[in-house]
Amino acid sequence: MVFIFYALAVLSLAVGSAAIYMTLIQAFPVQWSYYHYFIRKPITWSVFAAGIVASLLITWQVGEFPLWTLFPIILMALAVVLAHRMHQENVFKAVDFPAMTDDPLKLPLQDNMELAVIEYNDVTKAYPLDYVIHHHIINDRLDDKLVALTYCAMCHSIIPFDITDIGPLFVGSFKNANMIVADKKTRTFFQQASCESVIGKLHPYTLTMIPFQVLTWSEVKKLNLCPKVVRVTKQDFKAFELPVKGLWNKVIANGLTPGLASKNRDNTFSPRTRMVGITDKIANPQVVYLKDELLEQGVVNNEELGVVLVAVNGSILGFKSSVEGESVSIEPGANSTLCDTKSGTIWNVRGKFIKGEIESNLVPVAISDEYWFSWKLFHPGSQLVRLQEKKS
Repeated sequence: MVFIFYALAVLSLAVGSAAIYMTLIQAFPVQWSYYHYFIRKPITWSVFAAGIVASLLITWQVGEFPLWTLFPIILMALAVVLAHRMHQENVFKAVDFPAMTDDPLKLPLQDNMELAVIEYNDVTKAYPLDYVIHHHIINDRLDDKLVALTYCAMCHSIIPFDITDIGPLFVGSFKNANMIVADKKTRTFFQQASCESVIGKLHPYTLTMIPFQVLTWSEVKKLNLCPKVVRVTKQDFKAFELPVKGLWNKVIANGLTPGLASKNRDNTFSPRTRMVGITDKIANPQVVYLKDELLEQGVVNNEELGVVLVAVNGSILGFKSSVEGESVSIEPGANSTLCDTKSGTIWNVRGKFIKGEIESNLVPVAISDEYWFSWKLFHPGSQLVRLQEKKS
């Protein structure tokens, strides 16, 4: 009987903590994490209840409580706690439809804070990334459309999706050091970086990316028409931590990629080298640059794709290099503007027309600013462009 109690306790602990070790060990297939999502609570609760009932039966039979059952029951209770609290769904709890502030200038935002600015369905909203990182997913409404802003801290992959057809998302797991997102209706698992479903009722299914920009607050607040900004407090900007305090800093400092073995990474650059890739459909194959080289260059015109990348205050913005069929030569202008050196037309940093001959907005191009290990893993056929080599 003692052996059975301890065997059940160990089994329950293995199930309750599986969300942790199956994420960290690459050999576990993501399908296991999917099925674990459904069975973890029923199994741990059943084992815990069975342990309590068995202890009561033994007490009734022998006339006293069997103290030897106390420790395995504590382990069973711990397994229940782990099954609930240590699953990624609860560690990184998605936010649904956050309130927007009426006066963004009163928010506790620092000028160098980055915001994801999403314009979709004639609605523009902005979300501070230092707030989003704690939740990994923000589900929101943009008029009659549903949008999920996803931010995987491990690989710095930031992607908004149109989720109107499937409903809000949550963090289902992690695989290959990248977030697995899932929809709340069917619990289908999707790899965030690839946008592709992995397993579930909707499989096969591809999530629809929508365009966005990352801008600093200093740039956003200069806009003539400031976007709606999510209502945040100072508490929302506390330092990001994993459940084990201090672990996140060690992961970053040592270039670790939990869940992706170092032998399976491309070592052309260090794992957390920042890259900017053109993910727009016009890029086939996709093209990627080192972010530091783009920042140093300032403006990069990819003539083959008809795309111009512009560095503005530490951010990289992507636009098509033509407007309504007319070629433009974009350069950073005064007061956080963009200027066409040919016509003198001026746009703001979001590509919105201010004045000049070309009375149209610039057309944004989808780009991704993420770590090298993630880009190479999920965009294996992309082409790397080195700007320093071109200079030399």
